[in-house]
Amino acid sequence: AVASQSSRSSGINAEYGDNIAVISRRVTHNVTYYYTNYAFISALLIVYCIISSPLLLLAIVVSGTACYLISTQKEGKTLQIGGHTFTPKDQAMVCACISLPLLFFASAGTVIFWVIGLTCSVVGVHASMMQLPNEDGTEFEMNESV
Repeated sequence: AVASQSSRSSGINAEYGDNIAVISRRVTHNVTYYYTNYAFISALLIVYCIISSPLLLLAIVVSGTACYLISTQKEGKTLQIGGHTFTPKDQAMVCACISLPLLFFASAGTVIFWVIGLTCSVVGVHASMMQLPNEDGTEFEMNESV
């Protein structure tokens, strides 16, 4: 009884954790309603991670540039290096063999899981705490002024 009185006086609804069905309904509604905001938060976190890690930025630029140059070549064009002929498939394989260790050392996997974990936490807390429009028992009415 004391916990519910103190939570009511502080403005926090103590019934958030009481009913899983209510939380599930809130999350379902709020994720579909705020999905662009949540996608924007994810994009900002990804940009922050790339900018804050110069090695990751370099790895992405090098890998992206190499893949772009390989993909824009004409079909059947080969590359001659030291008496060896490299087809576009071979070039793509070399690009992958260089890019994967570079991205690994730049901690791309850590960044991916960090962004996923933080996004899920922020979205989960916001979506479960944000009340539905009619959940508090009041109807929203529009007042027309003439």
